[in-house]
Amino acid sequence: MVDTLATDVSDARERIKAAASRVFSTKGLDGARMQDIADEARINKAMLHYYFRNKQQLFEMIFEELLTRVFSALEALVADHASFEDRIRAFVSTQITIISEFPAMPLFVLLEARKDPELLSRKFVGKPLDMVRQRFSDMVDREVSSGRIRPVTFDQLFINILSLSVYPVVAEPMIRFVLGMESGAFQSMIENRKTLVADLIIRDLNPFSI
Repeated sequence: MVDTLATDVSDARERIKAAASRVFSTKGLDGARMQDIADEARINKAMLHYYFRNKQQLFEMIFEELLTRVFSALEALVADHASFEDRIRAFVSTQITIISEFPAMPLFVLLEARKDPELLSRKFVGKPLDMVRQRFSDMVDREVSSGRIRPVTFDQLFINILSLSVYPVVAEPMIRFVLGMESGAFQSMIENRKTLVADLIIRDLNPFSI
């Protein structure tokens, strides 16, 4: 009975967070109301307040969880236990998985970060981002120096990976409309991109490719 109750609570909180991320992405933090989130989650406002005091608490929780997962993926990218190619493949797959679960969040984060330039700095306090960035840069430089990949800067490589991984998920409505895709076909295509994007990146880095 206790396990069932715990599961119900967990499911309700996840449903609320998913609804909140959709509302935040369309209305922003300032424009979103708790009633909007309750309506999106298909619950009454009293139940919403039972789980979360206010929209700020909801935003903080969603944002913290997202950043934790993104940072974990960054740490895995510079881990010592895998080859350069395997790290790229793992990073691409993880990024597409994360964004697929929260497709509306990147736009919301970008909008909020533009309004509050210190937002990301505050959220990354305590996370060794500089260390991870330097290790990624050093890793790319070693691969270039050894001749295993063509000359490329780590920042351009990072941007290429994120662009190819994130944009198609964020742009789902436009892509589905232009290509005439149903939801199932689109999701299958995105899943296939975990391999396709990694292959594109790795082929592009091949020092012998034309």
